[in-house]
Amino acid sequence: MSADAVMHADSVNVSLYVPDDIAKTTARGDVMEDMFISKMQEISDVKSYFGRPNVQSNRARTLGVVLARALKVEDFAAAVQHTFGMKTASVLGSFSKDDKEGKIQLVAMVRDPDEPPFPLVIKRGDGEPITNMVGRAAQEVMEHLAPYITTLYLLQKGDESHDYTQVDDLIGRELVAYASKSHAKERASILNVAGIVALHKGNLPEAARLFEESDKADPDLLIPRVNRAFVMLATDHETEVESYLKPTIDAARYQRAYMLLAAADLIRAGAHMSARKFDLAEAALDDAEYWDPTSSVVPALRAEVKQERGDVVGAMKYKAKASANLDNFETFPELAGLYYHISWRKGEPLRRNELKQEMARAILTSSSLAAKPAAEAQKTK
Repeated sequence: MSADAVMHADSVNVSLYVPDDIAKTTARGDVMEDMFISKMQEISDVKSYFGRPNVQSNRARTLGVVLARALKVEDFAAAVQHTFGMKTASVLGSFSKDDKEGKIQLVAMVRDPDEPPFPLVIKRGDGEPITNMVGRAAQEVMEHLAPYITTLYLLQKGDESHDYTQVDDLIGRELVAYASKSHAKERASILNVAGIVALHKGNLPEAARLFEESDKADPDLLIPRVNRAFVMLATDHETEVESYLKPTIDAARYQRAYMLLAAADLIRAGAHMSARKFDLAEAALDDAEYWDPTSSVVPALRAEVKQERGDVVGAMKYKAKASANLDNFETFPELAGLYYHISWRKGEPLRRNELKQEMARAILTSSSLAAKPAAEAQKTK
């Protein structure tokens, strides 16, 4: 039961009830609940440096939960989770009809162990598909339970549509909610994401300001300093990068933050490349590869170094390695150096990392290849 309590902590348990009269005109209760959970899972599945919550139905009871309830020791499981700094939230809700207009609504209670219960009432709009209503409700729940992850999700959606209105609105609300000094860590994380949004809008001075504000809010959060160094390089202040990053790298070594060390060394390499100090750049890339052996950015930058030195064969070799590493390469939206190309050439405009586009193309290609045999098999039936 202790193992189960730890393995299934940091999760959200969902239970929704749909009366028969509503189910007849919409969908069965289990289907509605699955739609709700599916949207929450879509949001929580966004890649994040800090991890994300697991969303599950109360119907999916683990062995540990069954034993705990049978033995009446649920408090024991909760105590184990509390000891390890973990928590389990819950969403309990029921669909009903509004007394005045007869519209379908979801009345739910969101329970987070760290906060008072949060009531939620979502009404179906005129002509709104039930799936849209359920999705809106699920997103509002996630904004309350996991605002940071939801911010990253809306950032991703804004990135696809080039409309950052929703993520800007949520960032504004969260900065108000985290205004007090007791929420410095949460505020710093949101400010860092706001800096990434500013980069997406092409506003580098605003991004630099937000990264600096994030650093001041929580100096222990090293990501905004690495991002600030990225902006320095992108704005042709490469001579300041090495000295600026040194204390950050020392702190990252102490924290054993290997991904941050790799990201910082990539920016250092870019600064040396900008100064045409290619030996120092390759040494920095050696360090980055040591911290993150599966990186695709490291061999991609090595290819650029080889290209600058006239080694066409070496450049081709490292380009091939960068593509091969895409299967294991992880990008995090919080880190600008993984999201954007390391801008080391003077006056080079900010542009997205081409490796991310290659990853997206690879996923689309594999999906289409998987669908093709299925379609051909269907034709033969």
